[in-house]
Parts: sequence; C-alpha cells; structure tokens
Amino acid sequence: METYKKTFILTVLFFAVVAVTTASATVTPTLSVSSTGSGDNVQISVSGDPNSSVIFFYIKTGVGLSGNYIGTTNSSGTLSTTVSSSSYVIASGTAVYVTLGGANGAQSNQAYWPVVSSTTSNNVSLSQSGVVLPVGQSTTVTASNYGSSSLYLLNNSNPSIANINISGGQVSIMANATGSTVATICVLNSTTNCSSIYITAQSASASQLNFSQNNISIAPGQSVPITISNGTGSYYVTNNSNPSTIQANVSGTTVTITTASTSGSASITICSINLSSCGLLKATATTTGTSTITFSQTSPSVTVGQSTLVTVYGATGSVFYVSSNSNPSIVQANLSGSTLTLTGIANGSSTVAVCSSSGSCGNLAVTVNYASSGGTMALSQNSISILSGQTLSVTISGGYTPYDISSSISGSIFQASLNGNIINVSGVASGSSSFDICSSGGGGCVTLYVIVNGTVSPTTNQPTFSQNNISLNIGQGTTVYISGNGNYYVGNNSNPSLVSVSINSSTAIVSALASGSSNITICQNGGGCAVLIVNVASSASTTQTATPVTTTQPAYVFLRYLGYGDKGDDVLQLQNFLLKQGFLTATPNGRFGPSTKLAVQKFQKAHSIRQTGNMGPSTKDALNQILGSSSSANLTREQQILQIQQAIELLKTQLLSAQ
Repeated sequence: METYKKTFILTVLFFAVVAVTTASATVTPTLSVSSTGSGDNVQISVSGDPNSSVIFFYIKTGVGLSGNYIGTTNSSGTLSTTVSSSSYVIASGTAVYVTLGGANGAQSNQAYWPVVSSTTSNNVSLSQSGVVLPVGQSTTVTASNYGSSSLYLLNNSNPSIANINISGGQVSIMANATGSTVATICVLNSTTNCSSIYITAQSASASQLNFSQNNISIAPGQSVPITISNGTGSYYVTNNSNPSTIQANVSGTTVTITTASTSGSASITICSINLSSCGLLKATATTTGTSTITFSQTSPSVTVGQSTLVTVYGATGSVFYVSSNSNPSIVQANLSGSTLTLTGIANGSSTVAVCSSSGSCGNLAVTVNYASSGGTMALSQNSISILSGQTLSVTISGGYTPYDISSSISGSIFQASLNGNIINVSGVASGSSSFDICSSGGGGCVTLYVIVNGTVSPTTNQPTFSQNNISLNIGQGTTVYISGNGNYYVGNNSNPSLVSVSINSSTAIVSALASGSSNITICQNGGGCAVLIVNVASSASTTQTATPVTTTQPAYVFLRYLGYGDKGDDVLQLQNFLLKQGFLTATPNGRFGPSTKLAVQKFQKAHSIRQTGNMGPSTKDALNQILGSSSSANLTREQQILQIQQAIELLKTQLLSAQ
C-alpha cells in the first residue's frame, strides 16, 4: 500500500510538471502585412509557436468578420504567405489578425490591410458609403455623377438584412434584421461603374457609437486622436470608403485619423467586435493651415486638486486636440471643442501642446502649485531612518503655503530639498540630526528627525513584489505582498496625491486617488529598494477624492483541509487573509494554533458556517470563492500555474511524510 501511494504521488507530480511546462510555453503571436507591389497581393508574416495552424481573420466586403486557414508555422514558429485581396474580398484599411492553434487559440496583434491596386472605376458618387440603422427604420442615400443613365442594384449581399429600392438618384434602405450587408449600385449596362453602400442593421435597443469629434478636416502630416464612447468591447474599422486618402487606426477606445493628401474625404464605419454598436466617422483632407493657435491664458497656474479653463483660438472650422503633455502626472489636460480643462495632480510644471487638424500647433506652459490655508501643520513622518545613498520623501500638510525649511541642516549627514509640500531627504553619511519646516504667515513649524545608518551597497538584494505595473481606477485599491529582508518602508512616492501607500508587515496597501501614474520606492532593512509602478485611470463613476476602497489579494488556492497543529505556507496564507479581514489579532507564523482556530471560528460565524474552528470543505470553498479562485475556469494562466505549483509543493510534503 505504501509503495502504491508513493507511485501515485510521483505520477501526479510528473503530470503537474508537464502541465506547468505546457502552460508556460504559449507565445503571443505577432502579425505583419505589407503590399507586394504586384497587383492586389499582400504579404502576411506570422511569428509564434512552432507547428501551429494559423487562422486568418479579416473583414470581408459584404459579409463582415470572416476567418480562413492559411497554413501552419514551421519548426521555428514562422509562416510567410501571400494573399490576394480580391480572392478573399478583403476591405482595404480594415483590421486583420491571426490565431494560432485554432479559432480560439492565442490571438496576435491587429494589423491594417494595405490599400492595393483595383481595376474598378467608381463613377457613381454617393452621399453616404456607410449606413447604420436600427431594425425597422429607413434612410435615403443620394447618388450623383452618373449622367443620363439609369441606376440599378447589381448586388445586395444579404437581402434578409435590408431592402434596397432605387428611384432616379435616390437609394432607399430599410433595415429588416440585425447584421450587415453591402449594396452595390451601378450605372445601367455596366458592372464596373459602381459604388457600394456598407449597411449595418442593429437591434432597436442597440446604442450607436459616439465620437469626441466628427466631420473633421485634417492636413497632411497631422494625426488626430478621436475618442469612441457609448459602446463596449473592442472596436475595429469595418469600412473605409477612401482608405487611400484617409487612414483610420483603432487602439482601445481611440481611433487615430491621418492623411498624406490635400483633398478627398472618407466615411469610416467603426463597430464593436460583435457588431452590437457602430458609428460613422467622416473626415476630409485639406491643405495645411497658416493660422497659429493662441490661448486665453498664456502661462496658467493651477492648484493641486483644482481645475482651470483655457479657451483655444485658431483657424475657423479646425478641430483642436491635445498633441502631447510633457508631464501628465503633474497636470491632466482634457479638450472639449475649444475649451481646454487643466486639472492639477501634483506640484510641478508641464508643457501641453495643442494642435488643430489644419496643421498648426501651440504650446502652453502650465504650473501646478500645492496650496494650504490653515489647520495644524503636520508631517507624514516625524522621524525617518535611512541609509547613506537612499532618498525618502515626507509630505507636509496644514499650515499656510509656501513652506520653508531651516538653514540648520547638517549637510555632512543628509541633504534635504523642498518641492511644494514634498520634502526629499537623502542620506550622506552615518549620523543623526533634525531640522524645522515652517509655514508662511506665522503658521508655525514642525521638526523632522533624521537618522542615517550604513551605506547602500550596489550588491544589496532588492525586495520583490507579488505584482507590479498595477492598473487601477480611481477609488480602487489592491494589496501587494513584499518578499525580502523585512522591515519594509516607503522610500519615495513620486505622486502621493495620485496614489497612497501604507505598509503593514510584509504587505503594501495601495489606493488610487486620482488619474495618472506614480513610482513608489519600497526599501527594506539592511538596504536595497525596488520600484512599484502604479497607473490610475479615470472612472466616470468616481470623483477625484480619496474614498474607502476594498483591497484584493492575489489569487491563492487552498488545496487541503487545515486544522489545529498544521504547519506550512498555506497556514500562513490563511492567517494573512484572516488578519486582513480583521478576524485574527495575532502575528501570522505559519502554525495553526489557538489564535488561528478562534479566528477561523469568527470567519465561519460571519459566513453562516458551522463553527468548528477547522478549515473543512465548506470553509475552504468559501475562502477560495472570496479569493476569486473557486473555479479553475475563472483563473488566468498565471494563476493556474500557481495552483499547480502549490499542488506540487503539497505532494512533495506528503511524499516526504510517507517515507
């Protein structure tokens, strides 16, 4: 029986290791497309996992999103092949991508199908080349430039979607059912003097996409970003009536319009990936404008947490947009029409460049100041301990700005500089000293005590984090677990007005306060620091004020039942969870003792589970559900790998105990 048990455990270990290796092997494929210069042929290059089938997804004219098998990657993981645009009926200027290993396999980046030569002569001019209609509604498209000849409907690719009727130069379209179709309108007795109308029919309850700007004029060399709203999911270009003149590329919720021409226009249809919402974007190429851009304020100053409005002036009919912001973590710049809203994020300065679609630009120097007008003056830390070569930031609050630091700083021990309400203290040599920070207008002073110990060594190990490059919305928070020497502290927070951080033992609680980004330096006992990067996105449902947030732990899967006397990492994870939830008051130590049993009973009572004090089936399921790991189907690949690794460690422990 003992031999069978060992064999079973070793077998499970083998397959678990194979599973980890397989899960880790998948490579995100890459795709590039380019015109060959030979007719309508386009070169497709794919790189990814070796010996994998490649499915090519594209927008088929008159059909929509389609997919075809185009080959298999070689042993090096590459595939290069040529596709004829006309054979696949691919619409120029639309997004394409590939998947490896089947239609639901790893997906590549999106590329945009190039404009290729065509023998079609479009002599029929239409007032609209793209139409989006709710089911049951109709619209009329006007045709012109076809002489005295009559028009006829050459083809309706999907007549169940829409009815097409032609009377003189009027093309009437009635939406019958959800979906898409293409109506090809030609001059009588011709199959080449034609133009197409791309029609998308949505359900009556579907919403139409909105664009931050529309009917824009754009000059050569300009790049106008336009925000998409009122839809969900991913977006892509389903039709561009004139991709050789106007180019449209979609990334996230932004469509960027560019041109190299000085004349011509395009009607661009953009839809969500499931065609649940679409919208029409119109753009016209024009010559470069000569009017300069000016502002109602030349050097605006804004206070942290407050906003100011600046009016933009330029050529009549131009569309204005923010071209660049040299320091978005200092000031947030949003443009609506000709009104620029500047919001102070942190103390400092930034240069905001505003351009017009006609080709002219202007720069605006913005200064953000921290302001305080009363209250008790205080420091985020009254006493700090750092190493020589390290820098720590301390935040001032209360009193009256501007603040000032005393001249009695011992430069041989440390150096201090003041930026708004942030004091940066850098260790020079071992020793201790203090200095005063005072507010203007008789607001009083506070004292900061500084101790410098030892020197940072270049070989000092850095602490590591359970996660980095964190993305949050305003009002959200998360918990980061720290590994290293212990005694962790925040050495610097580049933007404390955007992100707040507090450390409790080996965990850092990160809370998002305002949109922007912050680099948080976390140091450890004996030297060594690492930078935690946090990016905060704005959220329509929140305001830029600190609100209570719910912290979340990285997914941990409890695999075994736990009870009094058990030891191990899973016990430590249980204790950390109970501590964060307020059920455990003792320090986590990885041993299931009386305090842990009492904390489990409190957790069971709060979740209507029989209060045994042991982590049995019901308690384990409740914990895994709270941690977001109740079902492996809901886990990311990294979390599945973590689950398998935990199983391996548990099986190793069981194997050793069986010997």
